[in-house]
Amino acid sequence: MKRALKGLFRKGEANVVKIVCLSVGLAIGLVMLAEVIFERSYDNFLPGLKETYRVEERYKQKGTDWREHAQTPGAIGPGLQRYCPAVEVATRFTGIGSMTLTTEDHKELEGQAWFCDSTFFRVFPRKLLMGEEPYTGLEKANNAYISSKLLEVAGEQIIGKTLSWKQYPEFHVTVVGVFEAFPENTHLPQMDVLIALPTIGQVAYDGTNNWFGNDRYKTYVRLRKGSTPDDLKEGMERMLEVNHVTEEMAQSGTGFELSLRPVAEIFTSSDYNRIMNIVFLSFAIIMLLVAVLNYILLVVSSMVSRAKGIATYRCYGAGSGDIYRMILSESLLHGLISLALAVLIIFGLQDFLQEQIGHSLESLFPLSTVWVCLAVTAGVILLCGVMPGYLYTRIPVTYAYRRYTENKRRWKLGLLCLQFALTTFFVCLLTVIGLEYNTLMNFNPGFEYRNTLYTKLSGTEMVERERCVQELKKLPEVKAVTWGYQLLSDHCSGNNVYNPDTGEEYMNIADMYYVGPDYHKAFQIPVIEGNVFTPTLTDSLSQQVMVSRRFVERMKTLAGWTGSPIGKTVYITEHADHGTIAIVCGVYEDIHLGSQVMEEYDERPTVMFYRNKPSSNLYVALNRMSPEAMKEVQQVIDRTISSQQLKVYSLSLEMGNLYNAVLHVRNSVLFAGLCILIIALTGLVAYVRDEVSRRRSEIAIRLIHGASMADVQKIFLLDLLKIALPAVVIGALCAWKVGEQLLQLFAVKIDLTWYLFAGCILIVCLVVWLVAFGMVWKAARANPTENLKTE
Repeated sequence: MKRALKGLFRKGEANVVKIVCLSVGLAIGLVMLAEVIFERSYDNFLPGLKETYRVEERYKQKGTDWREHAQTPGAIGPGLQRYCPAVEVATRFTGIGSMTLTTEDHKELEGQAWFCDSTFFRVFPRKLLMGEEPYTGLEKANNAYISSKLLEVAGEQIIGKTLSWKQYPEFHVTVVGVFEAFPENTHLPQMDVLIALPTIGQVAYDGTNNWFGNDRYKTYVRLRKGSTPDDLKEGMERMLEVNHVTEEMAQSGTGFELSLRPVAEIFTSSDYNRIMNIVFLSFAIIMLLVAVLNYILLVVSSMVSRAKGIATYRCYGAGSGDIYRMILSESLLHGLISLALAVLIIFGLQDFLQEQIGHSLESLFPLSTVWVCLAVTAGVILLCGVMPGYLYTRIPVTYAYRRYTENKRRWKLGLLCLQFALTTFFVCLLTVIGLEYNTLMNFNPGFEYRNTLYTKLSGTEMVERERCVQELKKLPEVKAVTWGYQLLSDHCSGNNVYNPDTGEEYMNIADMYYVGPDYHKAFQIPVIEGNVFTPTLTDSLSQQVMVSRRFVERMKTLAGWTGSPIGKTVYITEHADHGTIAIVCGVYEDIHLGSQVMEEYDERPTVMFYRNKPSSNLYVALNRMSPEAMKEVQQVIDRTISSQQLKVYSLSLEMGNLYNAVLHVRNSVLFAGLCILIIALTGLVAYVRDEVSRRRSEIAIRLIHGASMADVQKIFLLDLLKIALPAVVIGALCAWKVGEQLLQLFAVKIDLTWYLFAGCILIVCLVVWLVAFGMVWKAARANPTENLKTE
């Protein structure tokens, strides 16, 4: 080790370059490996993970295949516990959304709130830090538990305090306990405030006793030891039959089943998560492999300068074991320094990394993962020592007295070939992901959103809303003001279209509920038949409905519609249940709500109803988006609405946020690809420098005999291109196969054309050629006599 320390900055061995490249490879490789481990450890904190299942629905309507839904009606959870002896405990919960709670001393606790039943913590055990036991605490309406994260804001004296909902001050909860926050590696959503389920009727429809409809509840069961989902089949069938679910579904022509999905498989069963897991594992292996190959390449390139020293050691009795120990001690020193630098790089890029992976470094590197990373680093160090050590032990003793000219070109060319292939793979994959991201961001969903602002009106007074709308319309940059229940970047709730005479259900539609005047004008949604809503129509027994083109096409197939749909009556659950009849007044072009990621893609027809009073989401369409216009809109809202502090958001940013995961993958590939390219070019520089040094006499003799610069370039570049071209083609083919799999995750995708990959190959070859050309040109310009002096 002492000898390794002395030779750390020895000239001609590029030790600093070796360490820097190895540290970069370790930093990125270990982060990606830790991310894979993190994703594979989802929900491992649950003590009864193997016995815990999520209850899901499977349903089939006329003319459709079976579909799965991860939520159920409210009565399913308690029903399973009652009818199925194999169920040890069942629970259910449903979301409220973001909630800001105000304490008596005006502190604000903001987080995601959920209504949970009393068995929630029996299925998902968490340490109770203070307060009443959850089993009794969650039985009483208006009781609530907060997470340990909110305790930091609330203070230790929060137990027993009454909090009010800032948006709806008349709604109160009493804090009866504090639970340890859930870890980041769980499929469960962020849970900051858990409110007793009996409270739900105060803010929403109470469907806790529904056997069908209002499928908003997430239901989970934990089975008894030794039980399997098959043990529940008979009990589930009896439960659905006794409570008339089977009969009701048969009458409507709908197939309905319940199924159990193991919680341990929920995250990994997602196609998106599974493929991303494989991609990141591949990236980790590639980064570590490139770092090791580059280290070995640099070691091999320095063999010419070190051969005499190694041979001299052997003359003084050093055996192969001694040479191995010497090289291993060097690789150990370089590896430890590289690991220390890698840690510094990781913490130096902490903000960037956390943004890309979506969680903290603390959760990414628990002690168990740290041990895995150390083991991988030890393997890397061993490879960096053993392979060069093998080559050094083959240096003959006779080379102590004459120049070592053996060039090991096969080794170097083989290592370069792998590096070129991996570099091309990343460049091609980056191009595919970048173009796909650009396609998603520029996809036309059927409505114009780029110059639209919105704010949520919850908790505001109607008189304030109306005053705000009138003031906004006066702004010169405002093109239109409207409102709607549905946020266009979110997944849409559903209702069923049915035949009132037979009870047969035709299809499930994305129900946008109500919209305001000028809605189609604000979003530039084309009306292809009929008209927009008539605000003066006030008949309480009927209501107008606008439907999408796909709705009409589906009704022609399922309900036998003919002719114009205008004036036709449709029956939609939740609307017709209230005794009103929906009459089609207009048909608009299809729109696409939410994301184009296949697992979230919603291809259902849409419908919308009319409301003449501002509510839910207020939309402001601008002539041109600018910070000044956005500021003016915010000022008007602040001036006209005093009951709540409302913030203006850009709908364009919300639509872009749908693809943040794709953006983060693109950024990760870009960062890793740049690092691999730099490492590969470092290896290329070492190879060319070594070749020029080995053949400098040949270059000098050729120049003396009249060879041109181009002739000298051909000596090196042709041999290099013979290796580079097959390598880049192999790398491009691998990227094409991986790109195909990635694109299956999206409903809208780019075409993988041959010229896309040909362009990437050309770029990589051009960079390689330019670097090699520059180095050979520099060597060829040297004085030939100076090169011949050393021979």
